[in-house]
Amino acid sequence: MPNPNIDELIDVLNGEMLLYKDLLDISTKKTDVIIHGKIQELDNMTKIEGNIICKLSMLEEEREKILSGYDDTGEITISELCKMLPEDDSKKLKKIQKEFESLLKALNDRNELNKSLLQQSIEYVNYSIGLISSNLVQDNGIYGDNGSIKQYSSIIDRKA
Repeated sequence: MPNPNIDELIDVLNGEMLLYKDLLDISTKKTDVIIHGKIQELDNMTKIEGNIICKLSMLEEEREKILSGYDDTGEITISELCKMLPEDDSKKLKKIQKEFESLLKALNDRNELNKSLLQQSIEYVNYSIGLISSNLVQDNGIYGDNGSIKQYSSIIDRKA
């Protein structure tokens, strides 16, 4: 099988990079949405991310198909491919590879921040639920079992 045109691979990689940039943009906006607790917007952004990931999956299949022209196993990396190519093609791929590394690191860092913010939000909600639950007393009347008056605590008493 003859080696495919390297420009096809570059086009696919550039397409993937654009989609990853879209994911980074959404992740950056997500941070603000998480901080402000805009659940509906977060849900919408997650759906958009799902669509982008589907497109990435299709481009990934196309990339693997192109790479299989260079290696029967289909598991050749861009670094390995660069060693097999003429210098000018190798330089083009190395440039894209560096851009990808930088982009993926930024995306990973932003996703870690969002994950941390979401975890903090979940912990706060759980703490609030626990606080509310511990302050609710089942109302079985004013008097306790031994005839004494029950003491009630309420959220207002605790917070004030």
